[in-house]
Amino acid sequence: MCKLGDIIVVKEFKNEIGEIIPKHSFVVINDENDYVEGLKYDFVSNMLCSFHNKIHKSKKLKYKENLPIKEEYISGDRINAKEGFIKADQLYYFDKNLIEYTVIAHMEEELLDKLVKLILILHDQKKLKPITTNLKQTIETKI
Repeated sequence: MCKLGDIIVVKEFKNEIGEIIPKHSFVVINDENDYVEGLKYDFVSNMLCSFHNKIHKSKKLKYKENLPIKEEYISGDRINAKEGFIKADQLYYFDKNLIEYTVIAHMEEELLDKLVKLILILHDQKKLKPITTNLKQTIETKI
């Protein structure tokens, strides 16, 4: 079971255009059941990404939507030691029954607060992108 601030690795998920992507890390930003666009979800998360090199880091941090991750704000046994960032503008909605995931670490309160504040700013600027491709689509038939 994952909770707010947990860093998880999802075995396989669909990106924003529905392509299947293997093994990727996310940080849980909401762990309550609810509905989005009429679809049920268990938790909401943001994607974590690693910097490939200094040029990639410089390019990605030009965007205010990308929050850098500092290692001292992450605790856990199985942490990826690479330096990286959180894509704060992409909200991935998941149903735990439809994916396989493992909790690998936890984000400290200070970084989680920065992330939530950034998400609220992006919300006010209408820059959040809800990604629902990992939720069960139900088709209703009319009789």
